[in-house]
Amino acid sequence: MNRKNIFQRYLFRKDFFWKVKEKLFWFIKKISRNTFKDQKMLLKNLENGIILDVGAHIGDTTELYQNYFPGYKIFCFEPFSESCDYLKKRFINNSNIKIVKRALGSKDETKTLYVSNFSNLNSLQRPNERVWGFADKKSVDVETTTLDQFCNENDINQIDILKLDVQGAELDVLKGSKTIFEKGNVSLVYVEWQVVPLYENHHKYFKIAEFLAGYEYEIFNLYNINEARSGQIRWADAIYTSKKIREGMVSEYGTGAGSGW
Repeated sequence: MNRKNIFQRYLFRKDFFWKVKEKLFWFIKKISRNTFKDQKMLLKNLENGIILDVGAHIGDTTELYQNYFPGYKIFCFEPFSESCDYLKKRFINNSNIKIVKRALGSKDETKTLYVSNFSNLNSLQRPNERVWGFADKKSVDVETTTLDQFCNENDINQIDILKLDVQGAELDVLKGSKTIFEKGNVSLVYVEWQVVPLYENHHKYFKIAEFLAGYEYEIFNLYNINEARSGQIRWADAIYTSKKIREGMVSEYGTGAGSGW
């Protein structure tokens, strides 16, 4: 088979076009709307504040927050020992970043953390067959507390950004945060949506939306949308804004700015 035929055979393989589409997707993602710029825009009148990075993993998102919000104090929650140790080494010279080796949930308890070969997929929810990296069936016990309890223990009365990426257990964290939400003391929530279930008993995105709507939070925008080959959204990240943030948008941009018009 000559070179021309080899090229044509490869060119017309179905997965060739999928790979091209995927490369284009990630390129567009890089140059498209930036969630951290949007969060900074929404909080631009606040030079100092508090960010809770719940599900910090190895600190990539934490570092971005550090760059965009240099005056903020950041609490990183990561229950997995290896990731937690890495976080401590990574931010050893930054006094504004605090590492908390605990998980957040709906109550104080000991829970099973299912450990993947890809540590960013570790979850307090049992993985189903869709999730790769769990063939070894590893797990460890970890301690959980509630966000309300943590805030009480650390004299935190205001959270400017609550970032949640805990692989299907986001609603449990929110259920343990009712007191601070009732006070209206969370400015915005940056949360991962899972549309296609990857874990057993994982919480659907609309349940998160229902919880936040109960405290007058509204969606601002979606980011990092991941699609299956069929075009179905598998997961995405969402920003929800508090009523106070939206009122600030109206005062700056005019009537309707905080309500999507």
